[in-house]
Amino acid sequence: MKKINLFLIMLMLCKLTFSELILNSSDLSPSKYEVFNLEVSFVNEDKERYKIDGIDNFDVLSKGSSNSYNVINGKTTSIKSDVYRLKPKKDGEFILKVITEKGNEKSILIDVKENKQLDEIMQDRFTLKANIPKKVYYFGEKIPFQENFISTVNISSFSQVKAPNFQDFSVKDVTKYNNNSYIQSQIDYNGKQAIELNIFKGILQANSSGEKNITTSEVKVGEPTRDFFYENTTLVGGENLKIDIRPLPVDAPKNFKDIVGTLNYKENWKNKDVNVGQAITLNLTLSGSGNLALLENLPIENQNDFNVFQSVKNYSEEIKGENYYNEKTFEVAFIPKNGGIEKTPEIVIPYFNTKTEKYENLIIPSQEIKVTGEKLQIDNPQSKRPIQKNMENNNLVNKDEVASSGKLTNNLQEVNIKLLETEKIPAKNIYKLAFGIISLLCLVELIVIIYLVLDRKKNKSHKKR
Repeated sequence: MKKINLFLIMLMLCKLTFSELILNSSDLSPSKYEVFNLEVSFVNEDKERYKIDGIDNFDVLSKGSSNSYNVINGKTTSIKSDVYRLKPKKDGEFILKVITEKGNEKSILIDVKENKQLDEIMQDRFTLKANIPKKVYYFGEKIPFQENFISTVNISSFSQVKAPNFQDFSVKDVTKYNNNSYIQSQIDYNGKQAIELNIFKGILQANSSGEKNITTSEVKVGEPTRDFFYENTTLVGGENLKIDIRPLPVDAPKNFKDIVGTLNYKENWKNKDVNVGQAITLNLTLSGSGNLALLENLPIENQNDFNVFQSVKNYSEEIKGENYYNEKTFEVAFIPKNGGIEKTPEIVIPYFNTKTEKYENLIIPSQEIKVTGEKLQIDNPQSKRPIQKNMENNNLVNKDEVASSGKLTNNLQEVNIKLLETEKIPAKNIYKLAFGIISLLCLVELIVIIYLVLDRKKNKSHKKR
C-alpha cells in the first residue's frame, strides 16, 4: 500500500514539474499599424478556461487553436495552444495577463511604439473622418453626425467591423445607399486624388445633459499584394469623441414647446377679400435647425371674431452639408364672423435660439382683411325669437317701430302658443305579432303533411287494384 501511495505522489510531482502555462508574443514592440501574434499555450495539461486582462487595448483580428505532441528521449510532451492575431489601438505600454480558472497567471508587456512618420504615411493612404460641426450643444438640439472613409490608394477589400456607438443618444439613421453599396465620390485630399465613401449619416439627440461619448466606426481595409491569395489588412477608426450637452436655462417662457435651434418662417395668404363665413387660408412654412417635430399645433389664441382650423401639410428633415435642417408646413383657415375690416390673430412661437443663447419669440404678424356681408348668424338656444300669428290689417306690426336691437316695440300683441293635441296611438305588441306568424306557419305545415299522407294512401290503393 505504501508503494502505491508513493507512486501516486511521484506522478503528481511529475505533473507539477512538467505542466506549464506559457504566454508568447511574436513582437514585443509593434507599431500602431502592425499586426502581431499572441500565443497562449498549456504544456502537458488540459486547456483551461481563461481570460486575458488588457486585451481590450487591441483589436482581435482572428483566433485559432492547435494541438501538438513531441517525443524526445522517450518523453512525450503535449502542447495545446490558442493563437490571437492582434493590432494595437493606440500607442503606449500595455500588460497582457492570462488568468486561468485554477488561478494560474502569466503576463507579458507589449510596448506599442509611436511612429510619427508611419502615422503621416498611413493618414495619407486612408483615414476615417467623423464630422460633428460643434463640440457643445444644448439639450433638445438636433446633432448632425457623418462618417466618411477616404483612401488615396487602391484597396482590395473594405468592410465595417464595428458600427458607431452612441451611448446616450437617440439616433435616426439617414444614410443613403446606391444599390446596397456606399455612395462614393472622387475628391482632392491633401493634394492627392482620393475616393470618399459615406459610410454613416445620422441625426442625434441627447437623452440628457452632461458630457457624452461617441465611439466612431471601425473599418477593415485590405490592400492588394504581389501574392494573389493574400492582402495586407488594416483597421481604421474606433476613435472616442466627446460632446458637451448643456441644459436649457430655467426661465422658459409660457407655451414653450421645447423648440431648440434656429427658426425662420415663410407665409402665403391665398385671399384677403372674402365674405362673412368664407375662409381665409394661410400656408405657413417654418424652417431651420429647431426641432419642429415637437410642434404639433400652432399656438393660436381663441378669437371672438374668427373660427380657426389648422392642420399639418408636410414635414421633412435632413442633413444639408454639415448642418441639420428641418421644415414643417401648416395650413390655417380663418373664418370671419363679422363684416368690415378685420385682423387675423397674431401667431407667437417661443423657442430657444442656440445662436444668441436666449429664449426668443418668432412672431407671424396679423393680416388685415376685408370682409363683406352681415354678421354671421348663429342660432342661440337661449335667445327668444318673436312669433307672429295671423292678424287682421289693423293689428299688423309697423316696421318703423322695430328697434335697432332687433326687439319689437310694445305695439306687438302678446302671442299665445298652444300645443296641438294629437291622438295617442298605442304601440303594437311585437310579441303577439310574432306568435301569430309562427302559428300561421305551423298551420300551413300541418295542411301540407296531411295532404302528403292522403296522397300516399291513394297511390298505394291504386297499385293494389
